[in-house]
Amino acid sequence: MITGNRLVNWIYRGLEVFVKVAALNVLWMVFTVVGAGVLGIFPASAALLSVIRKWMMEGMDTSVPRTFIGSYKKEFVKVNVLGYAALLYGFVLFTNYQFMLGADGIVQLLIVIGLIILGTLFFLTVTFLFPAIVHFDLPVLKVVKVAFLYGMTHFYLAIMAGIGLTVTYHIVLFFPGIFMWFIPSLTGIILMPAAYMAFQKFSRETNADEAVKV
Repeated sequence: MITGNRLVNWIYRGLEVFVKVAALNVLWMVFTVVGAGVLGIFPASAALLSVIRKWMMEGMDTSVPRTFIGSYKKEFVKVNVLGYAALLYGFVLFTNYQFMLGADGIVQLLIVIGLIILGTLFFLTVTFLFPAIVHFDLPVLKVVKVAFLYGMTHFYLAIMAGIGLTVTYHIVLFFPGIFMWFIPSLTGIILMPAAYMAFQKFSRETNADEAVKV
């Protein structure tokens, strides 16, 4: 039976979580603008994931502004390099898709097969890319390698994250006025736990946690 005090505590805790998630969203928007948009969106997104990671490791009492700003400044260059490299790769895939629409016969079939393979590898790698940036203290190329390896070995978690993002997208379509302001946080809350599960599983199996950030 739920007592009055327990109910009040649940309500209080729920409101506290809501306020912190809302604050995280505000920080994401502010620091995206601070970075002039094009240079701010990737660092702000990485910083958002860093806060969610801290919540998972240490609880919701973690300072949101301090963790966010610290990660934003520390990862600014690295995450922009990797973010725009991923964006360029995605643009190349899209260009090849457009070319495929105008092709026919065996050429079209080969392009379709190639796009399926490369698109799948891209999705699996990108799913773990930003979480890997905030979880591991590694140089740029090693981050890409780690994200690729986790994507290949834990593809089911990437698929689960993809399903979660798809569901979230449709919820936002049905209730845009409420949920559209929480898209960054909702995306992070789906991606980071999926990646964190893979990171923790790997660490338990190999004891390889020397590159993990505190």
